[in-house]
Amino acid sequence: MNYLWAILGIIGIVWGVATGNAPLITKTTVNSAIEAVQLCVRLAGGFALWSGLIAIIEKTGAIDKLAKLFRPALSRLFPQTNDEARRYIALNFTANVLGLGNAATPLGLDAMRTMSGELGGSDRASDAMIMFLVINASSLQLFPTTVVALRAAAGSTQPASILAATLISTGISTVAAIVVCLFFRKICRGGYQPPANNTGINIHR
Repeated sequence: MNYLWAILGIIGIVWGVATGNAPLITKTTVNSAIEAVQLCVRLAGGFALWSGLIAIIEKTGAIDKLAKLFRPALSRLFPQTNDEARRYIALNFTANVLGLGNAATPLGLDAMRTMSGELGGSDRASDAMIMFLVINASSLQLFPTTVVALRAAAGSTQPASILAATLISTGISTVAAIVVCLFFRKICRGGYQPPANNTGINIHR
């Protein structure tokens, strides 16, 4: 990605100079940098609010209770993981549902690290790791905090008007992701025999 952005930047500068827009490039670059900082400041309040809220909820033990509520579903989706991994998965899903991507990321890394430790050093992802990644990519959103904050920062008069559409679209995408993942898990299982210490499918196929 670094190379890609560098190439695009160089092409843009060369094209601007070639078409006589060098002064405009300088002006746009400076203005964009200022606007980026201003946007970060506007978003900081919203992120601080929701990150603090999720921390308070976690301290009260509410998320642990939610994890217990999710346990039957998590047991079906992640049958080969231990309780610690499922707890991190539940915390990650809760943060994602609330639209707290910045809070969900470290929880997701902890979940992946825990599940990876169950593989005994294998370099292949387990079924649970693949399912977890797929569900995170589809990302069910009950309250898209980040998008709402971006819309508010951009001056929207109704930044939360996308809630219903977001819930429906991400709900459909999550269900579709789970179905497709289970389908390919079954297909791959037919032609792959995992090692004795590894219950995962071969992602290098």
